[in-house]
Amino acid sequence: MQIVVVYGHAYPMVPPAIFPLDPEPPVSARTDQRWHVMGDGSLCLFQDDATWTGRDSLVELLLKAAGWRVEFELMSRGVIEAMTINGIVEDSHFDRLLAELAAASTQEGATTSAAGEVAGAS
Repeated sequence: MQIVVVYGHAYPMVPPAIFPLDPEPPVSARTDQRWHVMGDGSLCLFQDDATWTGRDSLVELLLKAAGWRVEFELMSRGVIEAMTINGIVEDSHFDRLLAELAAASTQEGATTSAAGEVAGAS
């Protein structure tokens, strides 16, 4: 995930804005609260202004942004209808789904690899 982190003049009292570049959310996501994207294209990473205290670490925001990326992919593929309220870093709501998807992906990779080996042996 490529991002740009923008620190405003009021930092650290105001959190930096994180803009995803790759993937860049579509403009339509900026008008739909389910995507957690602000009107300017930055990520909405907090429920309210009081969540950021000014003593928080940028690392916490980067973890939330990485979690947003996972949820963005799930939304884009139609696996989920909306992102979690607090983000998957803090919310275990999708843990089982992610484990199932990872297992299916691993199984699919093993099947593809085995098929390639069989084809190569003939």
